[in-house]
Amino acid sequence: MKPKTIVILVLVVILAIVLIQNSGLVEFQMLFWHIYAPLFFLVLGVFAVGLIIGYLVAKVDRKKRPKPAPAPVEREAKPSPVSETKPGPSAAP
Repeated sequence: MKPKTIVILVLVVILAIVLIQNSGLVEFQMLFWHIYAPLFFLVLGVFAVGLIIGYLVAKVDRKKRPKPAPAPVEREAKPSPVSETKPGPSAAP
């Protein structure tokens, strides 16, 4: 497997363990809202928000980078078309 795939699998397993171990009910406060939810929903929500922000930042960064100029394509040198002249009758004096 590719190293990137292994890292993703390890992170998913760690996330699953954290979610399973944090199933207690907690209160989430934001401004004047009070939300009661299992902690794993909040952890999963924060994880999802982080993925979205990371994707958007990478997408914007890709647009800002100048694209490298394409390498010049080398073409085979074609012989220049030269009209072939056949020797005609020579004018003898």
